[in-house]
Amino acid sequence: MDLQGKRFLVTGGSGFIGSHVVDRLLERGAREVVVFDKVVRGDNLEQAGDRVQVLEGDVTDARAVLEAARDVDGVFHMAVLPLGPSVENPRLAHEVNVGGSLNVFEAAREAGVQKVVYSSASSVYGDTEETTDESHPLNTRTMYGATKLAGELYLRAFNDAYGLPYVTLRYMNVYGPRQEGGLVMAVTRRLLAGEAPTLQGDGSQSFDFVHVRDVADANVHAMASDVSDETFNVGSGGEASVREVAEKLIEITGADVEPQYDTSQRVLMMRRVGTNTRAKEQLGWQVSIGLDEGLRDTVEWVRTR
Repeated sequence: MDLQGKRFLVTGGSGFIGSHVVDRLLERGAREVVVFDKVVRGDNLEQAGDRVQVLEGDVTDARAVLEAARDVDGVFHMAVLPLGPSVENPRLAHEVNVGGSLNVFEAAREAGVQKVVYSSASSVYGDTEETTDESHPLNTRTMYGATKLAGELYLRAFNDAYGLPYVTLRYMNVYGPRQEGGLVMAVTRRLLAGEAPTLQGDGSQSFDFVHVRDVADANVHAMASDVSDETFNVGSGGEASVREVAEKLIEITGADVEPQYDTSQRVLMMRRVGTNTRAKEQLGWQVSIGLDEGLRDTVEWVRTR
């Protein structure tokens, strides 16, 4: 799809990743982007300009989603109940992440969109010692991962039954400006406040950390490509431990502290790293921001606020 002059719906579009997708769509010449969000974070959209239409609404409201999707060419479904709240309230996780996704897919079908790009998560793989590719067994043990996987399967079924084109993206550990939680942001804020960060476990757990602007770019590549009915990992292709990330942030901030470790807390995930080869080959997407550069970018963003 040529993105120039097209109109797109981004559910969760004022959030962390969604707002960066909005930025990237506007850079690529989208005529208009409709942001549909339950809680609109206006500061994340302050640079967006007059080509953005903001609609307050909940993906669990089928009628509101249907109205938001009217006359759009493509849909980025990013609205989600995150990991922590999904554990605390599994019924709400089902209503938002499964029922809400069904509403979005039905609206996309009704609107006759050219493609849906669905934000899934590497949580669908579960805790893995292996480096995962997209054919790796799906062994999620969390409510969040289960609901994201359900969304994947619903979308595949919509493609088979109704011919709805789609691409699913499974994110690794996303970090960067505008993030509210997560390891990188939590450690950065404590360091800039002159406080030592406290890390769960012994810090040896390791992940693929990928910068949010690269993730946004993967979304745009997925929409623009001719690829459909496919699933891709979105990660940097690298790996770093929690301890290593904390030490890098201490060096960047110049903080005179040492990280503290809380081995009494249960560590939910020891390793999750995925290969991004398929996304490179089939979507033509490349990572552009390395971990050191991305951490510096994040620290500077926090400092300016």
